[in-house]
Amino acid sequence: MITAPFNFVPLSNKVFFPPWADEVSHDIPFEDGESGTIDITITAKSPIFIRDNVNPEQFCSYNKEYYIPSTSVKGMVRSVLEIMSFSKMSMIDDDTYAVRDLSSSKNFYMSQMSQLEEPLTHCGWLKKDGDGFLIEDCDIPARIRHEEIDKATGKTFAEEFKNVGFEKTSEYKYNILGKTHQEVTVGELYNSTTNAKYDKRLFCKYSNNGKEGTLVVTGQPTPRRDTGKMGDGKGFEFIFFDSKKEIKLTTKNMKDFLFAYFDKRTTEPKESPDWTYWKKKLENGGKVPVFFQKNGNEVAHFGLSYLYKLPYKHSVKDGLKEAHFDNRLDLAQTIFGYTNKDNALKGRVQFSHLKAVSNIKELKVRTEVLGTPRASYYPIYVKQQEEKLFTTFMDDFDIAGWKRYPIHRGSGVTKTEDTGNANVGTTFAPLKDGVVFRGKLRYHNLKKAELGALLSALTFHNTKECYHNIGMAKSLGYGKIDIKLDVVKNLDIYLKAFELNVTEYIPNWSKSSQLQELLTMATEQNNSKNSKLEYMSLEDFAQNKTGKKYCLRSYTTLNKIKVSNIRSLILKEDLEGLKQKQIKREEEETELQKKREEEKLLIKEKKLLLEEERKKIEQKELEFKKAINSKNPQIIQNFIDKYKDYEKIDEIIAKKDTLQKEQQNSKHQKVNDSFKSAYNALQKKKANQKQYKKELDKFIKKWTASKNNKGSEYILDEVKKIK
Repeated sequence: MITAPFNFVPLSNKVFFPPWADEVSHDIPFEDGESGTIDITITAKSPIFIRDNVNPEQFCSYNKEYYIPSTSVKGMVRSVLEIMSFSKMSMIDDDTYAVRDLSSSKNFYMSQMSQLEEPLTHCGWLKKDGDGFLIEDCDIPARIRHEEIDKATGKTFAEEFKNVGFEKTSEYKYNILGKTHQEVTVGELYNSTTNAKYDKRLFCKYSNNGKEGTLVVTGQPTPRRDTGKMGDGKGFEFIFFDSKKEIKLTTKNMKDFLFAYFDKRTTEPKESPDWTYWKKKLENGGKVPVFFQKNGNEVAHFGLSYLYKLPYKHSVKDGLKEAHFDNRLDLAQTIFGYTNKDNALKGRVQFSHLKAVSNIKELKVRTEVLGTPRASYYPIYVKQQEEKLFTTFMDDFDIAGWKRYPIHRGSGVTKTEDTGNANVGTTFAPLKDGVVFRGKLRYHNLKKAELGALLSALTFHNTKECYHNIGMAKSLGYGKIDIKLDVVKNLDIYLKAFELNVTEYIPNWSKSSQLQELLTMATEQNNSKNSKLEYMSLEDFAQNKTGKKYCLRSYTTLNKIKVSNIRSLILKEDLEGLKQKQIKREEEETELQKKREEEKLLIKEKKLLLEEERKKIEQKELEFKKAINSKNPQIIQNFIDKYKDYEKIDEIIAKKDTLQKEQQNSKHQKVNDSFKSAYNALQKKKANQKQYKKELDKFIKKWTASKNNKGSEYILDEVKKIK
């Protein structure tokens, strides 16, 4: 069973794009634009904590007065408005997570990394290449047993890892050996005897007069027990042999690698100790031993160990619906503004800081574990189908949706267990429930539907008994708040204007699963069994992947959850006109989608042409490199004939001329040497002058008429001297 203190509002296939978005201006008001101020009162219904920038364990304050920052309120309201207005999920990191799952020999990770079939795992050296990086490909690594390393180095390496109860890094191992990149000699390589037909791994033993290679060690996650059974601990390291070629890394190769090893992370999970160790050497111009797999002639992915973290096939953004990549402005962007590399729009809504004004009581400092599973935990963060195999980031997938922390019942908060690890605890001093905050909301030039959307997000479309939550430790019930708007006249008129506009594009908006999930999570429930608002144990996290398939189901389907719905303000007399507008909008969207498909096809064709051109350039460079390094004039001539207009053609022609001269000189030298050898042999016959003279005449005639003399002035000159 999976439980979590959070759940998800599913993403919609459709996004509401307000037709007036391109007309938004701070200088030119809408004809029906409104500006004004609304007083806001927030009452904490459970203990609340907002982190202070200067003193992170204390509640946010200035001159000893507590307040909720405007940015916190704005972020809270915007996140609700994005869901209610069917806006894009635009603020999402496009990370590619990595996985190292050794739980089963048949899972997708072990199938990829098992070395039973292609692609095989290569080894090599990562190093800087100007502004980029490359890997020296050393082909398949060989394995060498710890006891063989002792023979090669004179150390007691093997004994270091027997019955050791904690993880050892590669740095720890190199410190034992005394140095990195240590050269050793090994005997003949051999294959595994356990599964020789499929297992492509290579093994070797130390030999004092064998083949030279470089000893590479990797981390030791568990002690060696030498039971003779599978999984009894790592007992082998690696030998890298000479590199065969260099492979340039793409920007994505490095981005995925750095993300997998938590590069520069200072919070849990922190940067990998192995990467911290090797990074310093790389930055100083050194080489880092890595393992990698190839896709054709390129590196597909790589890591610091043989069973390294494998990047998933898809990034997080690949799980978004197509509509969320649309360049048009959604309602949240239109109201709150946005910024990107090409453009920006200032928001037309500002919140003040909300100052604590009454019932202020400080609670004792407490330390709680606020950890949460990373988005790579696919049973929760990837939308799953019941009773089917898990969908992962390796598959075509949909992300689970907008993450929300359901409201806890009452004013109580959950206390977490002390893990004994101070690094994972968060210390903070909250304020007691009942504290009241007051501030203001200022809006400028908002259309009636926009103001309605803002009010709808603040009041959950004026739905009673709904609460927001804000600040830290929402997973434990902290930050549950009630919002009151002081004197908003004609609230229903504004809410209806918003509802009518969004329903033009999103039929049955008020009954949508998105709004049901949002409102249900915003109301108090009798949470029990699978609806408990608590994290699973670490054991459950692992077992839910490998045992019986469990996934996080939608909140409204969980135990004892009462579904909440919005009260629609659309009347019967509105429906006919709304239906006609919906038909028109659907036709417009269909036509727009058709145009977008045509544009995508053109872009795809252009990319294919560019890719073909890139491949031609790469092939030309490859053939040039082959020709310029060749000793065969014909290969060079073939290149000249094929690429007459190549920018480096003069260089290759000069190479051909030089090579031809060298070959001609070499040929002449051989002929000259033959002439000298024959002449020296003839001199040994001088004792018999009559015979010598006769042989000499034959020698002169032969070399004077010889075809081998062609182009060699040396021989003819020497013959003249002999005469």
